[in-house]
Amino acid sequence: MLYVLLSLSVLAKEPPSRPEASQEVPGQCLNAIPVQDGSSINCRGVVLPTSWLADYEKLSAHTTRIEHLYTIDTGQLEHKNQWCQDQLQEALKKPPIMERQSTWTAIGIIIGSGAVIGGAYAMAAGG
Repeated sequence: MLYVLLSLSVLAKEPPSRPEASQEVPGQCLNAIPVQDGSSINCRGVVLPTSWLADYEKLSAHTTRIEHLYTIDTGQLEHKNQWCQDQLQEALKKPPIMERQSTWTAIGIIIGSGAVIGGAYAMAAGG
């Protein structure tokens, strides 16, 4: 199984290239600026340059594409593993005592021995 996965990883294609950085938007901030009380914006937060947000969106889409490209469906392997475990449990389960070959062999030996001893006794007593 490990060999199959390793061989598939060797045959896998190269991942798609990372998206290019966005061009700066005219008038954008050069760095992230904290927004504080008393500013013209009535909330707290961080103002990011517009191109940074565009880059984050591109990277998010790129990451999703990579995840879908290299996702391995393990459902079939899990199903086969469960089937193998069920077969093993079935094989290891002992049959009832009267269905075992060894039981019938022992019964045959006892009956055969009894017949031989009984026959010998009858021959000795009669003769």
